[in-house]
Amino acid sequence: MASTPVSLSASMRTNLLQLQSVNDQISKKQNILSTGNKVNSALDGPTAFFAAKNLSQRAGDLSSLKDAMGQAVSTIKTADKGITAINDMLDQARGLTTAAYAALGTDASSVSTRASLAKQFNSLKAQIDKLAGDSSYGGKNLLAGNGMSLDSTSASRATTNSMIGVDNSRVTNVTATDTYAVRVKGTGAVTGASGDINSAEQAHGLTNLNVTGTISGTKGNFSDVSIEVRGATGRDRTFIVSDGSESRTISYFDNSQTTSATTTTAAKTGTAQVTNVAVGGTIEEGDTFSITVEGQTFSYAATASDVAMGQDGRKNVATKLMQSISAALAGNGRLVGNSVDIASVSVDNNGTITLTGKTDALVSRDMSVSAQAENAATKRISESFASGTVVSFTVDRKLLEAAANSGNGTSTIEKKVDLQVSATNLAGNTITRDGMAARGEGKLANGENSFAFDTGTVRMDLDQKTLKQAAAASQAANLVTVQTTEANTKNDLSVQLNETNTNSIAVQSQNLTTSGQGLQVDYAQNGWTDRSDIDKAVAGLDHATDYLRSASQSLSTNLSIITTRENFTKDFGDVLTEGANKLTLADQNEEGAGLLMLQTRQQLGTIALSLANQSQQSILRLF
Repeated sequence: MASTPVSLSASMRTNLLQLQSVNDQISKKQNILSTGNKVNSALDGPTAFFAAKNLSQRAGDLSSLKDAMGQAVSTIKTADKGITAINDMLDQARGLTTAAYAALGTDASSVSTRASLAKQFNSLKAQIDKLAGDSSYGGKNLLAGNGMSLDSTSASRATTNSMIGVDNSRVTNVTATDTYAVRVKGTGAVTGASGDINSAEQAHGLTNLNVTGTISGTKGNFSDVSIEVRGATGRDRTFIVSDGSESRTISYFDNSQTTSATTTTAAKTGTAQVTNVAVGGTIEEGDTFSITVEGQTFSYAATASDVAMGQDGRKNVATKLMQSISAALAGNGRLVGNSVDIASVSVDNNGTITLTGKTDALVSRDMSVSAQAENAATKRISESFASGTVVSFTVDRKLLEAAANSGNGTSTIEKKVDLQVSATNLAGNTITRDGMAARGEGKLANGENSFAFDTGTVRMDLDQKTLKQAAAASQAANLVTVQTTEANTKNDLSVQLNETNTNSIAVQSQNLTTSGQGLQVDYAQNGWTDRSDIDKAVAGLDHATDYLRSASQSLSTNLSIITTRENFTKDFGDVLTEGANKLTLADQNEEGAGLLMLQTRQQLGTIALSLANQSQQSILRLF
């Protein structure tokens, strides 16, 4: 059975429709107040909705760009912090060069001080490289450069290392490819610095001091020669002659040699005087013994053969003195004549000389006899060492005793060796380390030697023991540098500046390592033996400082641009968001007042509908 629709009166229908309309409007107002937007969908206002959506999307894109710019700013700030720290380390390195200049000198202490400072310099160089490598942010390192590197080839290093006495050849601070011809030459002849020789002679009473020889091909060295004197006047004097780690000790002038005259039988009438002269003590070559008989003096200086191994020096000297006196008693000798009271002389196996006087039946004939011994006036020393070095000199006892501090002390003689190692590049420039040069003027040395060119620094370790063999064979080899890695842009930073990517900025990575492609701060050369080595280090630091300032300025410029664009992007995004909000945001006060009015109309509509319903109920009461 079909249902019959309920008929409403005209007044009720009118009130109902009005109430429904008010409820719909209330629902919209409540939605607006809850969302805060007067346009929440395209149905609420398609023009405003899509315009606001476009503005909001663009603002969102700019917000993402701003975040990316912020990360780029952080990357650049990280690099800037690294630059600041590297600059501090360069200042520290410069302080080491200043200290090295203050310790210039050829004495062992100054050389050692500079070598220590050079090691500290190398440590700082290594730390700069590590600091540059650690200055990365978000996978980008703006201090690592483009990755291009230059180095010597392994084949050329192996060829150069095959030279006798050469090892660990390499090229550092390579700024451009090049080829270096390395050669070794020289006779190996050894001499001593003339100034040092003169000083040693004056200090120790020496004459004819010479440093000679030819350096050994298996045990050679470039070490200085030293002569040390110990002892006191009138006592044993010790001479210590050293060449590298090898030394020889010689003792002279012990002053223990003696002669004494003792009368065993006095002269009497009819009785001859007998006097014995004994030679004793330790006898050395050059020691002088004298016997004075009847005013005539007979002297003899001990020879090398007298005191040789297995010889009785005392007997040999006594025999020579006896022979001299005996010769004076014969023929027309000095002791011939009636006025002379000596009759004969003899010597026994113990080295005692017996002098017998003449006799007279009427008077006693007294014989005058005295004896004395004296250290040698000079001593000759000649020592040969395993290195091939020969040190020889004569010690003048009187000069030694007259010298300052009685000749005691140590003198060092710079050794010069006729050996040269040279490197020549393709431009024809040649740098030589010469064993004949004075210390501080490019002298060849044991261990690492450096040859600095504009294109790189050739370095090699030289073995003083065997380098002579390479010179004898005139050995040579080429050390070649090439590009080992290609340049790349993996560390460059590209920053997008607008949402359409039609504007961007590229921040190039700066090579702030100490390599030849970056700061060009080389390792300390030759342990800063020469002033020129320190000068090269200072020049490298000057270049590094200028390079660092340029890199810092470049990064600062890029940072300023990106920071400005970041601020602009933020402000521009805020403007777009504000524009979108003007199209969609509701006036809360206005919407609240409208809701209150609608709620009032809703209440009035409900009352009106109730009144209309009461009129219908009045009709029903008629029945």
